[in-house]
Amino acid sequence: MIDISIPYNNNLITYIGDRPFEEYVFKSHEKDHVHIMRVIMETHSGTHFDAPYHMISNGKKADEIDIERFVGKASVIEVNSDRITAEDIPENVEKIVIFKTPNSEKYDKFYESFTYLTMEGANKLIEKKVNVVGIDYLSIEKFGTDEPRVHKYLFNHDAVIIEGLNLKGVLPGTYDFICLPLKMGEDGAPCRAVLL
Repeated sequence: MIDISIPYNNNLITYIGDRPFEEYVFKSHEKDHVHIMRVIMETHSGTHFDAPYHMISNGKKADEIDIERFVGKASVIEVNSDRITAEDIPENVEKIVIFKTPNSEKYDKFYESFTYLTMEGANKLIEKKVNVVGIDYLSIEKFGTDEPRVHKYLFNHDAVIIEGLNLKGVLPGTYDFICLPLKMGEDGAPCRAVLL
């Protein structure tokens, strides 16, 4: 089993404009006879999935996405470029596609120059009937774009997005994939993701 989730701690990087992840001791053994942490985070902190409602006001919410969508065969595709194009996507892929890019080396701080999915790449994924798209950074969209076109295109074609995966050391190929989001009901949720 390969854990491809990002650890949640106070060193977790966040997308520019998002609130940083925070955790602190709320109760301690010394004072309260129990240990409890308090966490402040956004639904899109760390390894998480985006439901259509994240970008589309009448899109499906997190609790409307069938949990079975997040379990199955996955194609891990390696792309050593600053963008993922249609040419990077093989003709035969699973319903779940995960992109391993140079991004997996960029979790020490937030980099604006992360590898992103192009519209042409998104279109080919939909043509191949992919319904879960994962990437190894905090967004699948090009940084600084004026409109989240790739997100909306995927959402409008009944695909969901998983962001914040860590594929460092993972070889491309076909895997069994399990990514279970917390049972939350709005725009997305943090996840624990593994490959088998």
